[in-house]
Amino acid sequence: MKERKIVIPKIGMRMIKSAIAVFICFLIHMLRGAEGDPFYSIIATILCMQPQVENSRKVAYNRVVGTLVGAAVGTVILAIEQNIIPYQWLIVRYIVIAFSIIPTIYITLLLKKPTASYISCVVLMSITIVHSTDASLLDFVYNRVLETIIGILVSLCVNVVQLPRKRENDILLVTGLDGSLVGENGQMGAYTNVELNYLISDGANITIATERTPASLLSVIGNINLKLPVIAMDGAVLFDTNEKRYLCCQAIPMEIVKKMCCIFEELNRHYFVNMVLEDALLIFYGTFRNDVEKKLYMDMRSSPYRNYVYGEFPEDGDVVYFLLVDTIENIDTIEKEIKKQYYAEELLFLRDSSETPEGYCHFKIYHKNATKQFMVEQLRQRLGITKTVAFGSNKNDVQMLKSADLSIAMKESIEEAKQVSDYVLKRQDLDSVAKTMQRIYEPVIWAKGLQKPRNKSTLL
Repeated sequence: MKERKIVIPKIGMRMIKSAIAVFICFLIHMLRGAEGDPFYSIIATILCMQPQVENSRKVAYNRVVGTLVGAAVGTVILAIEQNIIPYQWLIVRYIVIAFSIIPTIYITLLLKKPTASYISCVVLMSITIVHSTDASLLDFVYNRVLETIIGILVSLCVNVVQLPRKRENDILLVTGLDGSLVGENGQMGAYTNVELNYLISDGANITIATERTPASLLSVIGNINLKLPVIAMDGAVLFDTNEKRYLCCQAIPMEIVKKMCCIFEELNRHYFVNMVLEDALLIFYGTFRNDVEKKLYMDMRSSPYRNYVYGEFPEDGDVVYFLLVDTIENIDTIEKEIKKQYYAEELLFLRDSSETPEGYCHFKIYHKNATKQFMVEQLRQRLGITKTVAFGSNKNDVQMLKSADLSIAMKESIEEAKQVSDYVLKRQDLDSVAKTMQRIYEPVIWAKGLQKPRNKSTLL
């Protein structure tokens, strides 16, 4: 049974800023001669305190709209309660209050602010129920709105105050996906979504390098608005996630592809051909030779991210890689035969036995330049950026980490990744990469930024 680790969260700036903002609300209440109720300004300031200032502005705007709508409807309903409905007619009062929610929510929809509906209803109930017996209706509504606006302004002012920072726009931040941004459950941290979007919108050069296909990658990263192309399929392709186009493919030349197919057929071995054709990834296959490759096909064919085609592949596409699923003995024979050929030095051979029965393996054959580190360099040159910072954890990330100007391995990385990296994270959670990227991209102005350590694999 895997031991569950207890992670104690740190006290973050949002907590500290919230406490400061609450104290300021108390001070303002005192300066106003203790008039009104600081409860409402405190609630407003806590709700509006968000990790990013832009989010605080959105919440503040919704809070103001909701407060004004709720106060307006609540004033009308309270006037009806106090002047038309006798106090002893309790059920009638409750019916009027309950159905007043309908125009309250409807008004927020007319204003195209549906997220303000909740606040509108809270304010409405506060006026019509909690304060229905107040002597001065107008005084309460006035103080309710004023306290809310005070809380919002305090929250915005406190949140906008930050340590002076500089922007490292000349750094390409590239991270692996599985084991780095995504955990074992295939999920990404909620904070990561928010923080990466903030960094990207602020100008940070962030991309992802993964062994996944582009479509599979897009299904995982959710709402992250990447502006740079991603490196997919172990570095074989550079893919524009916005235009859904393959910008660059390190394809095996068709002349070599044909010669390799002849060898496979002479040895009576089946193979999958992964090809990019008109910005679509197609996987061509033939008659299976063993149950393991058949099972792979049966497991994968229902995926919306893979397009399997039975039959011959066309010659006008880009063959990204071959995949063979066979016994290690047969793979040894195939690799030995191909390496005898003159074109063998143009190819890259990868094996993986992690997802096959004992005695079998996955055997992939790429162009020699179909690597993450090669594509990172291509992207860096396209952008005119001079430095690269890489994050990774798996075997596929090792060479990318090794070639980066600064490399950071996850705490739970394989040992080889840790050995070639400059830093190893002290702790690992779903948000470790995003937090470290923020530290690298936005160092305080008096800091030098993250530098190469004297010793390899220094804890960060």
